[in-house]
Amino acid sequence: MATEPRTVLSSVIPEGATSLITGSLVDEAGAALGSGQLQAFTMTLYALVSGLPIINGRNDADILSTIDAGGLWTITLTPADNAMVGSDAGLEQHRILLEWTYGAGAKAGKHEIDFPVRNLDKVP
Repeated sequence: MATEPRTVLSSVIPEGATSLITGSLVDEAGAALGSGQLQAFTMTLYALVSGLPIINGRNDADILSTIDAGGLWTITLTPADNAMVGSDAGLEQHRILLEWTYGAGAKAGKHEIDFPVRNLDKVP
């Protein structure tokens, strides 16, 4: 992950579409954190609208299975994950909060990923 604890994606995801987000985990020294070194890896998905509603029940969801031994991960966002939940605006900002523990649970990391979802007129 970058040293800034937030990544802002410029690619727009269409409402109700499947999408992939990938990245890598590193420790405080910049070394890769693979699946064998992690005790937990979770995500929370919510909309950046009034009340910060959780999307598709993705609150502290276990995603440890998405990471490989070299620290690379891929999260598949389903159509229900890319739903418009709080506005009729053309774009709705969504955020993923990633949290992980390592070092026998003594160390932790957090990172946010922001991305826009486009409101499609014909999606019910």
